[in-house]
Amino acid sequence: MFKKLIVLPLIVFSSLSFANYESAQQGGFSGPNTDVELSVKQALEVKDDTTVSLTGHIVLSNGGDDYWFEDKTGRILVEIDNHVFKNQTVTPEMLVTIVGEVDNDWSDSSVDVDALTINL
Repeated sequence: MFKKLIVLPLIVFSSLSFANYESAQQGGFSGPNTDVELSVKQALEVKDDTTVSLTGHIVLSNGGDDYWFEDKTGRILVEIDNHVFKNQTVTPEMLVTIVGEVDNDWSDSSVDVDALTINL
């Protein structure tokens, strides 16, 4: 009985301290990163799995998660899963920045997009 009275407050106080710790972990890193800002023309020439950042326009849906992305230097196929859009509607007129990995197949290159930001 005495042990239960000692253990119970320890559990309660431990739970409370972890609850505050979890809510403090809301942000993330803000600072320099290794993403390489490239043009579409340059992205078409990099090695497979290179992380790139591209700024331009999503101009056409190619069906499913595939879209055509374009800047002043060219056009590249990009794969953007629905969750990457984060419930945002993007039109061809909107300037966006995408970050993802280049996927070089036998005959062409594409970008598997991890993040999308609308530039206002």
